[in-house]
Amino acid sequence: MNINTFISRIPSRYWGYLSLSLWGGAILFLLRPDLYNLDEGAAKSLLLVWSIADQVAASVVTFGAPDLRALLFLPVAFLWAGNVFAAKVFTTLLFASSIWLLYLWNRHNFNAESALVASGLLIISPLILEQIDTLSPGIYLLPAFALGAWLNAEYRANPRPGGGWYFSQLLVSAFSVSLHPIGLAYPLALLWSWYKNPLDQKQKKYFFIGVSFVSLFTLLMLRGWSYVEWFQNPIKSLAITMLGSSLGGEISTVRWIVGGCVLVGLAFVVIKQHRTLWSDFTGRTLLIGLTLGVTTGDSAWGIIALCLILYFGVPLLLKLHHDRSGKGFVQQRGLMMLFIIIISSVFMRADKSHYEIRQSGFLSEEDQLIRFLVEEADSARKIAEEDKGGRDPVPLRVASQWPSRTMIACKCDTLPLPPAAKDPQAQLTMLHSITHLLFNPRQANNTALARNLSVLGGGIIETIALQPGGVLLHFKNVNTPTNLKIGK
Repeated sequence: MNINTFISRIPSRYWGYLSLSLWGGAILFLLRPDLYNLDEGAAKSLLLVWSIADQVAASVVTFGAPDLRALLFLPVAFLWAGNVFAAKVFTTLLFASSIWLLYLWNRHNFNAESALVASGLLIISPLILEQIDTLSPGIYLLPAFALGAWLNAEYRANPRPGGGWYFSQLLVSAFSVSLHPIGLAYPLALLWSWYKNPLDQKQKKYFFIGVSFVSLFTLLMLRGWSYVEWFQNPIKSLAITMLGSSLGGEISTVRWIVGGCVLVGLAFVVIKQHRTLWSDFTGRTLLIGLTLGVTTGDSAWGIIALCLILYFGVPLLLKLHHDRSGKGFVQQRGLMMLFIIIISSVFMRADKSHYEIRQSGFLSEEDQLIRFLVEEADSARKIAEEDKGGRDPVPLRVASQWPSRTMIACKCDTLPLPPAAKDPQAQLTMLHSITHLLFNPRQANNTALARNLSVLGGGIIETIALQPGGVLLHFKNVNTPTNLKIGK
């Protein structure tokens, strides 16, 4: 048996597994190995599950309830507690599984060529790389939508009211809703499918009650979405899908043009494929998610937009080829090959830029501020180790606008940012045990707190770092009467 015969006998799905494995291995070399550049919600979930796994009391319980990413991180926490990179590896595997499900779905709805091209371009998108690196909610929405669609199909094929498939769909509904407003798309698509195409009235009632209850209960338990920024510039997010994030977050003329072109392409695909989108469960979920995501316009919305463009735009491009009368390669696949070459080249150039930024050690404005605190904490620990006097060092206790990210980076006691008090003296009393405070005084909701702290003066507070992302303050003589006398 020659090598060609042996290769031809290997089922095509194993080539798919091999390709996803190679992609996963390559992605791991592009991710940040340090403790910065994390999503605040993901950091909170990691801290909670690490605390559970090590059975250590931590101030993370004061940060509020985390989203259901904590359930995903539990196995990783018990195996590698304190390891952020392990969570990134797990997220990469989870996303690879969702790509496989999306490939099977698109192949069933259109054809294998369309599914292969769309899935291949999606996994090398710079936005996907950034979302995995930051553990952002958008990278978990796609697995939830893909798994939810598969569970819906399995349940309808073998309906058992109150069985495992039913409660699995309730769990996916709660999980997706906890992540982001776009997550409401899955329970809404599920309710619509049972409203229009119920197997029977009894099961319809079960789904309407169950899905509605878990979705509302999740929102009430989490009190909405704490870390979502509303009404961001959608052009910026669409530009990131092609070019990746820019240094400093500015949006140049080129990004305006690229983002505008992507928006036009998205509108064209939605208009041309709106019937196909709405008739298919996964397509309906993506379309509802796209509509809901307009209220945020963030990177999670950019992922949904990119999926719609690729999984429903590529079939349009292939259909254009089939409608042409030419029989040569250029007539049959020339435009598609040009599209693949251009998009993949742009994507891989952006991925390279992401790697170069990681290698340079560049941090966002907020993470630069957190790094100053890390250096301060390391200096305090070194002094405490070298102190031969036997005195107990003052423990470092931080109040931060980004408590979870701060705690992971500096490995010190961290509390959420306190509310603004009625006057500076009351504010000082509220902060009597805090040694450092980390926040952005330029934000509108921090104005009152910043005013109180500014009145206290340099005798009580010293500024360690002042950055575009915020300020790091140090409180002198913590827990001593002198501190209170100076405040008077």
